[in-house]
Amino acid sequence: MTASSPTAPSTVARLAAQAARMEAATAAAIGQLISALPSLDAQEAEAALVAAVPIPVRGAARFLEELAGHLAARPDALTSGSSLCPPVLLRLAEVLHDAGHPVVRPGCAHCGKIRADLRQLRPEGRVCGSCDARSRRRETCARCHRDGQRVAARRHDGPICNRCYRTDPATFKECADCGQLRHPVVRRDDGRGLCINCWKRPTHTCVICGKTAVAARIDADGAVCHLCYNRHRRPRRLCGRCGQLKRIACNARDGQPDLCDGCYQGPEAACSICSRVRPCVSRDEEGQPICATCYKRHRTGETCARCGRTRPSTTRWPIGPVCQVCYTAVLRSPTECPRCGIVQPLIARDDDGAEVCGPCVGFAADYTCKQCGRVGNPHTRGRCAHCVLAERVNTLLAGPDGTVVPQLEPLAVALADAPSPFPAIQWIKESPNTKLLAQLAAEGRELTHELLDELPPDRNQRYIRQLLVHTGILDDRNEDIERIPGWLEHELADKPPAHANLARPFLHWFLLRRARQRAATRRHPASADRDLRRRVRVALDFLAWMDQRDLGLADLAQEHIDDWITGATSQRRYLVRYFLKWTTSRRLTRELTVPSIPRQEPQNFLDEDDRWPLLQRCLIDDALPADVRAAGAITLLFGPSTERLCHLTPEHLKLGDKHAHLVLGRHSVLLPPRLAELLRRLAEQPQLRPQLSRAHPGPRWLFPGMVPGKPISTHGMTQKLNRHGIPVRTARNSALAALAADLPSPILADVTGMHRHTALRWVTYAKRDWAEYLAARAEDDAEKREGRE
Repeated sequence: MTASSPTAPSTVARLAAQAARMEAATAAAIGQLISALPSLDAQEAEAALVAAVPIPVRGAARFLEELAGHLAARPDALTSGSSLCPPVLLRLAEVLHDAGHPVVRPGCAHCGKIRADLRQLRPEGRVCGSCDARSRRRETCARCHRDGQRVAARRHDGPICNRCYRTDPATFKECADCGQLRHPVVRRDDGRGLCINCWKRPTHTCVICGKTAVAARIDADGAVCHLCYNRHRRPRRLCGRCGQLKRIACNARDGQPDLCDGCYQGPEAACSICSRVRPCVSRDEEGQPICATCYKRHRTGETCARCGRTRPSTTRWPIGPVCQVCYTAVLRSPTECPRCGIVQPLIARDDDGAEVCGPCVGFAADYTCKQCGRVGNPHTRGRCAHCVLAERVNTLLAGPDGTVVPQLEPLAVALADAPSPFPAIQWIKESPNTKLLAQLAAEGRELTHELLDELPPDRNQRYIRQLLVHTGILDDRNEDIERIPGWLEHELADKPPAHANLARPFLHWFLLRRARQRAATRRHPASADRDLRRRVRVALDFLAWMDQRDLGLADLAQEHIDDWITGATSQRRYLVRYFLKWTTSRRLTRELTVPSIPRQEPQNFLDEDDRWPLLQRCLIDDALPADVRAAGAITLLFGPSTERLCHLTPEHLKLGDKHAHLVLGRHSVLLPPRLAELLRRLAEQPQLRPQLSRAHPGPRWLFPGMVPGKPISTHGMTQKLNRHGIPVRTARNSALAALAADLPSPILADVTGMHRHTALRWVTYAKRDWAEYLAARAEDDAEKREGRE
């Protein structure tokens, strides 16, 4: 046995030195960890270090020393979320986070994904494998000859990109189960591959719902399926942007709050094209970030293999590049393949030019939903739009316990069963109405009309109320009248108590009582809310005007009313008659007289040379929307009120074998053939907007609006017609003047549905105007005869 060298330590001494170094490194790391997280004790800190850096790992002391040094230099390393850290801190943050300690796990410096294997260190921080591969050196593909492509493989002809790799015949192998040539995704024990359709992911029994499905998470309690994980296990916190209690997609870091799936749009960076700091999910050939707007604007176009138009390609199928329009149309309309007989999106063509599915030509493309098994309509992560919609509906209507509120079950069913899921998903993601709906569901209170009346009377509140009525959750009511009391309370918030004590009984005992009586006997729909609000506001302005002059109701005299009317800049002040009528009946004021509103003759007419070409445009111009053409033609021909025009239904249209009629009043009017065809198409065509199933049958409108179960508003119809060059007021005046010149007032009233007094005034005006025209014409003829003599 040879003696050991005097300079080399013995094995015992070396092991003792390693143990001492390990003990010192552990003590230093525990001390720094307790200093960074005071809620930890020594035993918990040691257990976390053992889980993050197991002792048998070679070089454990070095990792602990590196961790202690980093924590000493940056005490906030576990709470800042910075990825400029050693790898051991990534694993430690993961362990502490799973144990429920208040730490922020570092994410990728480029994409922000939270991962524990950020191996590549860059000056800006650690990056994940995908971002590292994305930013590596790129080359020119030897087959498609595109520059700046990431190399997926190298062949005899040179490097090829990922797109060419997916279509490379050398990568197709015979599937061990189905026998078709496809890309193998896994291999069996005998080495033979399985394609994506034949490979089945391992299934487990979910410990929550008991179903056997693919596991999203397996922990000490057992396996949890994807649906139960999203519903019950995935952590939910308040989103720092929308304020809703939702699943968090990006944890808070570097001053940015927690962001939910809907609010997080990717890491923000300075766009290399527009220089604006925006979410950048794309990069150019040099790896510089590009925002979504600039990416769409500067994409190079290719000739679509289906439609032949030059557009930016969305994907490449066996037939070639495909644009977004054709891509969406094919995937949303799967058809039975003529070769294999399976219902699939037909994305390829055979030798005869017939459309076939991808597997029939060896292209591994599976558009089957991994959750429900439907074909087509893919959305995200291998799931179809129907499954994504159901998940987001459950998240939207979740109560305090994380499940759908029982009262909102009819709404959840109606949303999930929407005929077109994509618009419904977009509505949930972007509409401001969903924020209010989610807030009401999260509070867990019973939804009633009284609860909604407490909210500010804006369009979001009105939309949610009608949505709940449409699905049968709330009882239907005359919303134009019943929402006025809630509006009044918000209107009186900054008014003196004396004014409020007068405005409330004036509205409830006088205005609303009369409005309800008229609504019960009215033959045609009419909006009363605008008139009611206007009369209440005039009464409040009149009370403020009295306060400025130190007048009380008992002091009012006729000269005060005359001063009020004289100082008016519009006819609005004449509406004080309703308030004074009520105060007189309550013996609060003496008998006072408010003059009638001065009647004005109709103005702003269209010349016949302008009216008939505009009518012809509505009847034959296919560039105009069908609803604009129909509404414009009806207005130019018959001049109905916009309120009555918006409330037309298919029942108002009487289609016969030879002629068609439209019911606007007591009697129907004959329609020109082109207008009859337009209205027939409107009555038969499906609604363009997604319609929710309603709890009780209701009318189907010719001109539907944005609010479920309601027609387009009068303001919306007027704006739409004016925007397309059809002035509503002048067009209606011209049509009524033309009808009044040819029809007696009773017939005009029966045909158009207007009041008989209004019809009489129109006929009187038209006859006087016609008489003046004939007199002027006779004078011109006399002057011409005198000139000839």
